[in-house]
Amino acid sequence: MGDYNRRRKQFQDISGTLVLAAGDGDTTLVTGRTGYTIYIQRLRVVVKTDAAQTASFEDSASTPVKLLEIPASPGAGTEYPQDWGPEGVKLTEAKNFLVNVSAAGLKLLIHWEGYLRPTATLVPSQI
Repeated sequence: MGDYNRRRKQFQDISGTLVLAAGDGDTTLVTGRTGYTIYIQRLRVVVKTDAAQTASFEDSASTPVKLLEIPASPGAGTEYPQDWGPEGVKLTEAKNFLVNVSAAGLKLLIHWEGYLRPTATLVPSQI
């Protein structure tokens, strides 16, 4: 646990929890910033309401880094725990972390842990 927390304290903690309601569509979980990269250490998704829709957790790049894909009709109560270690999985620089759903219908409990790290030479206005 210590190494996970150390990175989130050393850099900017972007961890959070969200309930994606059955009527919601694509949702940005963390907004990227110029000169920074999002690292996701853990992701846990619990299906609260089942539906024949899919969900994908990824970044907003034109060729996205995909972290998790939930199939159609996964079953209420199904859990998807993911752990990429203290360093985490690196998303594309300056891109958002989001959930894309094929259509409204799934209700999901989403919890993620991660950090935002400077990865480019920054000018004072970007700090």
